[in-house]
Amino acid sequence: MEVLFSLVVIVTAVFAFVNGFHDAGVTVGNAVATRALTPRIALSLASVFNFLGALLGVGIAVTVAENIIEFPHQPHDLLAILLAGMTAATLWGIVTYVVAIPVSSTYSLVGGVLGSGLAYGAHADLGGLVLRLILPLLAVPVIVLGVSALCTAVVSRLAAHSAPKPLFRRARAANAVFTGVLSLGHGLQDAQKSCAIIMLAIVAYEGATFTDGDPFEVSWPVRLLVATALAGGTLLSGWRVARTVSRRIVALDPLKSAISNGVSGVTLLVSALAVSVPVSLVYSVVGANLGTQLAGRRGRIRRRFLTPVLAVWVLGIPIPALLGAVFSGALMLAGV
Repeated sequence: MEVLFSLVVIVTAVFAFVNGFHDAGVTVGNAVATRALTPRIALSLASVFNFLGALLGVGIAVTVAENIIEFPHQPHDLLAILLAGMTAATLWGIVTYVVAIPVSSTYSLVGGVLGSGLAYGAHADLGGLVLRLILPLLAVPVIVLGVSALCTAVVSRLAAHSAPKPLFRRARAANAVFTGVLSLGHGLQDAQKSCAIIMLAIVAYEGATFTDGDPFEVSWPVRLLVATALAGGTLLSGWRVARTVSRRIVALDPLKSAISNGVSGVTLLVSALAVSVPVSLVYSVVGANLGTQLAGRRGRIRRRFLTPVLAVWVLGIPIPALLGAVFSGALMLAGV
């Protein structure tokens, strides 16, 4: 039991690190692509705000813990489900980074744990799963796209007679601020999901049972562990995914970049602090970037780069779920 518990904590910490590494490029990509921030300053800023955001709030942790599956009361089975699911989620994050396609860590986590749980015979509350997790994950990028397009149309009209250089200078300054907001929202959103997994593992290790509606507190050592892993991955991040999101799919100028980051950042903060609904940073930024291209001047969307992103968006839960089921089967065969 001790070994299984330790593995769950380690794999979840690695998942948080990969999450930060994968998503940081998306968080700062718009600002760097439009020269609002240098790469080093952007990653340092994102790392600090990711760390701070990871220490705030527990609402999303509760939502994730209560709505993926009905976790078994047998501690060993619960730990095995979490280990297989988080291994699948981590592997999927690494693979998508290597091929430079953005993917939601939330999709990966939900899919991995769902698949591993079903393989172990756990039951899923389809109503809660769809309403509280899957529907917001799918709907928010579309909503953000619309809001971003509207904001771009309004701001472009208001700034129609402004000189480009002063306008872009102010936009870059605003974008630096919005990058911090976006990073804070990322920490708020994604850290809580990893915290939920570790707290469930602690509950199982202590021999207790988790039932929906039970008090659910995230201890400070867990918050600090996840915050450090997320911030570390952010600080060491690469640019493969950022190039896809901020340069290959769309053509951003400083004004559109600032609008996209502002809309995405506010969306993450509101969803985390006001309604405790998990949303995807990656697909929020992708949706907002696309929205800026539908209004204003010189909009451009390159379909050959967008198509694989949309395909992974649709498959972002099914593939980790399949991987989670496969890893669960491997654990069963190994007698773990």
